[in-house]
Amino acid sequence: MFTIGWGLVGAAPAVAAESQTPFCGLMTGTPVLNCTYTEALQGQVTVNLFNVNPCSGVVGTATMVTNSIVHVNVNGAGDVWITETATSHFTFVPNSPGPPSYHGEFTFWFGESLNNQNTVVTDIGNIVLNGSDGSQITFHVVLHFSISASGIVNKFQIVSATCP
Repeated sequence: MFTIGWGLVGAAPAVAAESQTPFCGLMTGTPVLNCTYTEALQGQVTVNLFNVNPCSGVVGTATMVTNSIVHVNVNGAGDVWITETATSHFTFVPNSPGPPSYHGEFTFWFGESLNNQNTVVTDIGNIVLNGSDGSQITFHVVLHFSISASGIVNKFQIVSATCP
């Protein structure tokens, strides 16, 4: 079962209005100015996205138990900052006997900063999975995209993986 609990966590800056408006209205296209919003997510989910071992092609069942926190801040000028940090305990069990099962951790961070002149988006992720046979699968991902006030686009991605 995947459960979501939301609400304000911690103290907001004095100039920010604490808001129960999800994501300070950004999802509706009408941001709430001087707003801060925090949502914590926790739960277990069986995922279909990772049901194939990317290294061996073995089909199985993947389960993640996740803890995540998202924070949104919108200032009086409508500038936006969004961050999310998520950690998950991950297990992969093959559908047929023989191939190794895997367990380990996902850690991801996402950050976005927007104003009327600049945009910056960065994603960072690390995955380390340990096999029942002693093998290890690792992934590291960095994705970055930005647009400067003069319209210059800077984007890159760094992806590395190790397979047994």
